[in-house]
Amino acid sequence: MSIDTKKLQALLQWYKQSIGENLVTALIVNREGLVIDALSKNAEESVDEEIVGGVSALVEPVLTRITKEFSSGSFGTGTFDTEEYRFIFCEAGPEAVFVTILKAIAGVDPVFPYAYLTAEKIARIFDGRTVSPVIPKLISDSNAENIERKIEKLQKVKVQSGEYAFKLILGGDGAVGKTSLVHRFVENTFAKDYKSTIGTSIMKKECNFKELESAVRFVIWDLAGQSQFQRVRKSYLANAEAGILVYDVTNRKSFENIKNWHNEIKKVSPNISLILVGNKIDLKEDRAVKSQEGNTIADNLGLSYIETSAKTGENINDAFKMLALLMIKKYFITEEV
Repeated sequence: MSIDTKKLQALLQWYKQSIGENLVTALIVNREGLVIDALSKNAEESVDEEIVGGVSALVEPVLTRITKEFSSGSFGTGTFDTEEYRFIFCEAGPEAVFVTILKAIAGVDPVFPYAYLTAEKIARIFDGRTVSPVIPKLISDSNAENIERKIEKLQKVKVQSGEYAFKLILGGDGAVGKTSLVHRFVENTFAKDYKSTIGTSIMKKECNFKELESAVRFVIWDLAGQSQFQRVRKSYLANAEAGILVYDVTNRKSFENIKNWHNEIKKVSPNISLILVGNKIDLKEDRAVKSQEGNTIADNLGLSYIETSAKTGENINDAFKMLALLMIKKYFITEEV
C-alpha cells in the first residue's frame, strides 16, 4: 500500500501547531502497534529511535487491549493516563490508530476534537482520497472537562445518546457562497450559475461519527443575505442551535460585515454555537482577505475558523464536521474497558 508520507508529515505538523506546548508526541501506528509515522514536540527535531521505542513500549500494552476491541468494531476512541502522560487513542480507518501523548497536566477535552479530525484525515490519506493537511482552529470551552483523569485506567469515549438534531443557520452577505457551500455538503454538487436565495432554503444532512457511535443531523436554514430580507430573518434565526458565518475571501466588504451578522444572530439566539468560514479560496489571484485576518476576527469573536472552497469541495465536510463535533463534545462520557 502506497502512503503519501509527505502529506502525513504535513498533517502532523499542523496537529503539533494546533495542540501547542502540552503535546509530547503524536504517533500513527498500525494495528500491531508498529510506528508508521511520528512527530516530536519540536519541529526541527525528528523523533529518534530511542524515543519511539520508549513511547511504543508505553503504548503497546494498552494498544493490545484496544486491538481486541477494534477487531470487534467496538472501540473507536479512548484515553489512558499514567503518572507522567495522558494518551488519546483514535481509530484512523481500518489500518491505523492515531496516538496523542500529552503532558500529565494537560486537559484532554480541548485536544480531543483536534485528535478526532486528524485521525479522520489520516484515514483519508491511507485510502488515497483527496484531503487537505490543514487543521482548522477550534475554540471550545476549556473549563468543561468531561473526561476524568484516571491513572492506569483505559477509558472508552462515547456520547450520551446516539443521535442529535440541531437547527443550523448560515449567515453572511449575498453571493459569498452560502448556498453553494450547503449544496456541496448535502449533495456534493456545485452550480456555476449563481442564483440568490429568496428568504430561506431548508435542507437536511447527517454527520456520522462512527468511532463515537453517534450521528448529528443538521436541519440547515440557508438565509438570504440581501438587506431587503433583514426584517423577516429574525423568525428564521429563532431557536437556532448551530450556525456558520460565511464571508468571501475575495470580497473585503463581506468580511467587514461579519461582526454585523454575528451581532444580529446573537441578539435572536444568544446561546447559538457559531463557526466562521472564509469561502472561495480557489480564487487565489483575487484574494482580498488574508488567512491571518480571518483568524484574528475569529479570535475576537471567540469562534473556530476554517477556509473552504464550495467549488472544489475543499474543507467543506471538515467545516460541518468540526461544528458537529463541537456541538456534541459537551455530551462526551467515558466508561472503563
